[in-house]
This record gives sequence, C-alpha cells and structure tokens, in this order.
Amino acid sequence: MTIALFVLTVAVGALVQSASGFGFGIFVMMFFPVILPSYGMSVTLSGALSLACTTVTAFRYRRHIAWKKLWLPSLCFCIVSAVFITLSGGAADSLMKRLLGAALILLSAYFLFLGSRIRIRPTHTAGAVAGSLSGLLSGLFSTGGPPIVVYLLAGTESNEEYLATIQAYFTVTNLFALAVRAANGLVTPVVAGYWVVGLLGIAAGVFLGCRVFHKLNAERLRLVVYLFMAISGLIMLILG
Repeated sequence: MTIALFVLTVAVGALVQSASGFGFGIFVMMFFPVILPSYGMSVTLSGALSLACTTVTAFRYRRHIAWKKLWLPSLCFCIVSAVFITLSGGAADSLMKRLLGAALILLSAYFLFLGSRIRIRPTHTAGAVAGSLSGLLSGLFSTGGPPIVVYLLAGTESNEEYLATIQAYFTVTNLFALAVRAANGLVTPVVAGYWVVGLLGIAAGVFLGCRVFHKLNAERLRLVVYLFMAISGLIMLILG
C-alpha cells in the first residue's frame, strides 16, 4: 500500500509539473512525510525525483536556456541550501513536519492571494534574493520553486525561455542539493530503491501530462493544489 501511494503521488506530482512548469516538490511534500518512514527520506526523494523530471525538459528545450540569468541565483542557492540541509539533518521529524505545515500554509496563501500581483525587476539583487530564498525553502522543505518562479517570470523574454531556464535551474540546484544530502548520509540503499520505483511514477505522470495537456485547465488545477496545500499544511502543523 505504501509503494502504491508513493507511485501515485509521484505520478500526480509529475502531472502538476507538466501543467504548471513547477510544483512537483510542493505537491509530493504534502504526502511524502506521511507515507514514508522519515522526513529526511522525504526531502531527499523529492529532490532526486524532481531532478529526473526536470532534466528531461531542460534537455528538450536546451537551446532556449538563458544561462547568464542562472549563475547568480544558482550560486546563492548552493550556499544557502548547503547550510540549511546540514542544520536540519539532526532536527526531529515532528518539528520539521510542523515547520513544513507552516510553510505550505504560507505558500498556498501567497499563490491564492498574491501570486498574480507580485512583479519584480530582474536585477542582480533580485536574482540573489530569489536564489537565497529558494535555497532556504529547498534546504528545509524541498519546495524551492516559488521565489525563482517570480524572478524568472520577470526576467525571461518568452515562454520557451522561461520553461527552459527554470527547468535548467531546477536541474542544477537539485543535483547540488542531492550531493549535499548524500554527503550528510541521507542517500541510502532504501532511498535508492524508492527512487527507482518512483521513476515509474515520473514516466506515467509525464506521459499522461503530454497526452492531456491541451485538455487541462492549468489555472483550475493549480487552484485545487493550492487549496489542498493549505489543508495539508494545517493538518501537519497541528499533528506534526
């Protein structure tokens, strides 16, 4: 039953990623801490499976990647995420789940009420802040997408450039975060086994996303995810 729920969660997360350009980590982290043995395993698998999902898209749109817009936020991400991955390694699972619950509630409120209103100028300062916030959220909760989404929406010149650049960012940063987690002993044979099984969910979600993408109402799908995110966050905050 755990394996079935795990694969289903991964598949739906990949579908959400296909429809929205991001959101895999946010979606799966609503469920992984509940169905997997430990919080550390949850964030490690979220990042590792997200890496598998984003690498394919980044390679497909590689000609549109704006590498010059990536180096500063990626550098800031690496520095900040390494610190918070290391600091959170010894924290109790119940504490991290409650912190994740609070983060999910705040993220859902942002997306529901402020996401379409906030626009920033694509400056170096904005890139550094976005990368740092992304590193903090990724290091603690494996949900580092929102800050970099805001930055790249303002800083890219076409849908193709945005999609290619943000997937390249996720590929680079998830690879780094995975290496740091491996150095902290979070990549175990059990995690590797779950990752292999999770690839089935990634393949199913991406395949389904490609088949039904033109039929999906992306805005409605995101609304459902954000509302469920708030409910999940509240449950985690209360129950830990």
